Order: sequence, then structure tokens, then C-alpha cells
Amino acid sequence: MRKVSAIVIVWMMTYSLSFASCQDLAGAYPSVIRKCGDNSIVWRDGSVTRYDDGKSKSFGQALEHPDPEDMFRYRYPRGRNGYGVAPKKDFDPGRIRYEPLFLKMYGDSPAKVKKRLTTIDWFGHKVRVTTVNGVASRLKAVERDLRGKPHLMKYLTPPGGGFYWRKIAGTHRLSVHSFGAAIDINVKHSAYWRWNKGAYRYRNEIPYEIVEAFEKHGFIWGGKWYHYDTMHFEYRPELLGMRGDGEPLSRKREKVSSPRTKEMVHGREYRVQRGDTLYGISRRFGIGLKRLKDLNDMETDSIHPGDRLLIPSR
Repeated sequence: MRKVSAIVIVWMMTYSLSFASCQDLAGAYPSVIRKCGDNSIVWRDGSVTRYDDGKSKSFGQALEHPDPEDMFRYRYPRGRNGYGVAPKKDFDPGRIRYEPLFLKMYGDSPAKVKKRLTTIDWFGHKVRVTTVNGVASRLKAVERDLRGKPHLMKYLTPPGGGFYWRKIAGTHRLSVHSFGAAIDINVKHSAYWRWNKGAYRYRNEIPYEIVEAFEKHGFIWGGKWYHYDTMHFEYRPELLGMRGDGEPLSRKREKVSSPRTKEMVHGREYRVQRGDTLYGISRRFGIGLKRLKDLNDMETDSIHPGDRLLIPSR
């Protein structure tokens, strides 16, 4: 009985997160996606892409051959969740990318991407980023939030760079820098897993204040990855529950079928309110604290207003 329950929980979690993430994708990128539902992405140009191919994949297979649903394989831990702790093995929320989506949005060649670039001032330094999806204006908003904080400047400047069409080191996958939708801050105070000598050891110097400002405006941080890259921030509002205009998503649920099973147990999503604690939420919904953390890929008990938690049905 216990084994069956465990399988049902996994099915329920996969279905519920896939269900929400499909809509998050459409809400985050309305300029290219008309709608996402019934296991299909319907693009503005009329083409259709299967959202979930239904295949069970290892971490490496999902990284190299993802479908759109695989981008949500790991729940990005917004806020202090995931900060200051070493991520679990292969926990890389956002590092799995469905490349056709980025090519469709930003341009499928250096020449096409360059046509949509602009140069912004980053604390006195020039950085080239895309105007698509409002990335340039979002990055300027980050700069405004961090302006006047001299204790942070050594981490922020000089920047490591913005647009640069290239493959990720050791792979055949394009970097998000290729699309002008990412920025690296000062390399001198950053850590990158490939630079680590000897046994794996998580390292980070970047203050939380910087991470918080980037996440507020739709950028995820590579420092929350097992394969850490603490200089790296990329625009991924779909992983932060944000709309394309920077506002929080509020979804109207539609019934979405999944290729994995049509008889899965449903859960619900709870948006954290001011004054909530994780322990209090677990008591309110009658779920063990450890189980709640495991279902939501949480390393700590820290939550913040606006965070979204998966609550399983009883």
C-alpha cells in the first residue's frame, strides 16, 4: 500500500507541476506563444509543438534532448530558498533549456539576434542585451534597485559580459548569452563548477541582496545550480511565476491532459501569504514537513510571500 501511495504522489506531483508550468510558459512569453494546453504549445506563427513527449529521461538525457516540459524538471527555489546551501546532486533549475523556444524568440542566427540588441549602461560599463521580452528594461530595473549600494559594486563590476553567440563549454548547446538574454557579473568574485579543482565543492561569494534584485525582475541565478555558475543571471520569468510584463502570474486553470496518465491524483498550488511559515502550512494541510519540502524541492524551511507550493490531495 505504501509503494502504491508513493507512485501516486509522484504522478500527482508531475501532473500538477506540468499543468501549471505549461501555462506559466505561455504567460511568460506571450509575444511568441498564443497558448499552452492539452499537451500542445500553439505559437503565434500558427505552428504547434508537443509540450511533453512522455519519455522518462535521466538528468543527462533531459539536458541534451529536452522537450518544453523538461525545463520545469526542477522547481527554481526563489528567494532565500536555495541560497547559502549546496544544491542536491544535479539539481539545476533552469539549466535544462528547450533550445527551439529561444531560437524562435530571440533569433536563430547571430545576425538576427544582433538586430534586436541594445546597449545599456551597467554602473558605468556598456553591456549589450536583447530588447525582446523587455530584457533590456528588466536589466536596467535591476541596476536601479542596486544603485547607491557601494558595498556591492565589487561583485557587479566590471561585468563579465552580455551578448556573445557561443556554445556552452564542453557542450553543443547554445548559451543564453547567444540570445542576449543573460549577463555575467564580475568574474573575479564568482565561482564556476568547471573551475573547481579536486573533489566537488560548492562555492559562492555573491551576496543575497544581488540575487534578490535579479529574481525580482525575472532573472534566475546560476548559483542555485548543483553545476554552479555564480556570475550568471538569465531572464527566465516562466520559472519565477512571472508574466511577460513582469507582473506575477494569476492563472485560470484549464483541464490539460497528460500523456503519462489520465487518472492521476490532483493536488493544488498554494501561494504563500505574509506571516506564513512552512511548518504552519504543513499543519494546515495535514502534510508532514519533510514530505512538503521533498515535493517542492526545498533545501530549507525558508518561504516568502508570493512563493508557490505544491500541496498534494489527501
